[in-house]
Amino acid sequence: MAYSKGDWKKEFQEAIQLHQQAIDGDKQAAKKAYEILKKVKLKTANHALIEAYYGSSSALIARDHPDLIEKMNLAKRGLKALDQAVKIEPSNSEIRVLRGNVAFRLPETYFKRTKTAIEDFQFLIKEYEDKRNNISKEQYSELLLNLGIAYKTLGDNQNAENIWGKLLKMNNSKYKKLIEKARKNGGE
Repeated sequence: MAYSKGDWKKEFQEAIQLHQQAIDGDKQAAKKAYEILKKVKLKTANHALIEAYYGSSSALIARDHPDLIEKMNLAKRGLKALDQAVKIEPSNSEIRVLRGNVAFRLPETYFKRTKTAIEDFQFLIKEYEDKRNNISKEQYSELLLNLGIAYKTLGDNQNAENIWGKLLKMNNSKYKKLIEKARKNGGE
């Protein structure tokens, strides 16, 4: 695919759609998104959102990769890109969602990134509560659930229970079951 200076936005939108398909489990979409983003990235110096989607796509490929060493390298490359994106635009909610979710899903034992997930989830929750972003109530609930799980992963049961208590006050039976499951699983 040839890229000129002006047409990267169209390819970027295509990569975002493929990225979503990859989140939903499409392994080929993850590879396609990554390849497009790798090319678009070369055309746009220090574009935080492109960097973030590139990093997240790298992590999605890592999720499905059969080779352990390549899996680790892809995940580390993804984290580095996501950290760079947050460094460029620390107040960008979309970037924080991407990095927080990647950091949350990586095994704490190997990557030690649960604190990063907590930082990003806290940022997003505060943004929602201060009505400064377009996170939906459902996304907010997911953030509360995952923040509690992240605290539990680090052994911080008190903060986990405080966050889950906030979520339980919203009276959503779906989350009551998910919290019970998380309590039994002990985090990670």
